[in-house]
Amino acid sequence: MKTLVVKYLPTGSTSNTKKLLDVFLEENKSQNIETLDLLKDSMPIFDEASIQAYYKRNYGGQKLDAVEAKTLEKNDQLIAQIKSADVVVLAYPMHNFGIPAAVKAYLDAVIFKGETFDYGVKSMAGKKVLTLFTSGGIYSEETFNFDYPNWNTIALQSKAMYGFMGFDDIETIGTSLRDEATASEKLAEVRSKVKTIIAKWYK
Repeated sequence: MKTLVVKYLPTGSTSNTKKLLDVFLEENKSQNIETLDLLKDSMPIFDEASIQAYYKRNYGGQKLDAVEAKTLEKNDQLIAQIKSADVVVLAYPMHNFGIPAAVKAYLDAVIFKGETFDYGVKSMAGKKVLTLFTSGGIYSEETFNFDYPNWNTIALQSKAMYGFMGFDDIETIGTSLRDEATASEKLAEVRSKVKTIIAKWYK
């Protein structure tokens, strides 16, 4: 099985999210792991030319000329990468109750009609996705509304996006390690959850 790790760890070696990712990498015995570091690899953002090319090709079914195809070249590389993976692991911190801009840019770059989603089709069938994130507080992963602590849009968006793409299994593990008194306990809980997921996915 191939695993693609997509990470965004802006605080580097001191990142709390890195601790969660390290747990996954320590527990996972698979050697076939590819890593995409969103701090080192900038993501394409749609502009007028690229979005027109996208609609022309992916919605209109028309062939692109060389100039148009060039505007989607990076997207096509990223899409081929994610489609080649059996398991996708995303690791990033919560920013303002949701997905950081760099990670959202990546997701927008790879969620393409006819490639990683289509209407009535499970384009990513047979694949699994795990999101690891840390936050300043502990938020619900099952409910979203305007009352604290139900402000976790990461869990909500993950279920919506990856379900729409057709992933067979969607898991989200989020916690806070800000409190030094409980950090070890929280990390142990994450390790237990990660072990369960790995045992289920990597048979």
